[in-house]
Amino acid sequence: MSDNREMYSEINALIGGLAKAFEIDDKAVVADLEAGRISLDMAADENGNRYIAATRGDRTARLYQGAIQYDRPPGEGGGSPAGEG
Repeated sequence: MSDNREMYSEINALIGGLAKAFEIDDKAVVADLEAGRISLDMAADENGNRYIAATRGDRTARLYQGAIQYDRPPGEGGGSPAGEG
């Protein structure tokens, strides 16, 4: 069994992207993922660019490699305040 450290880097990047998208800390992201409060789906946009569609409550974000596209900008309603789940 091999140890693939690249996978850990990718997971850390995903956790960080979700924390930024939903304006919560990394530990809250992990707790919400484990509890099923954040759902993730793989998708592609109309240009064929692949992204992860993340949903938490009534907030949705598209996480592209190197960019996040929000359903509405952070701070404009939706989602829970930081740290709440």
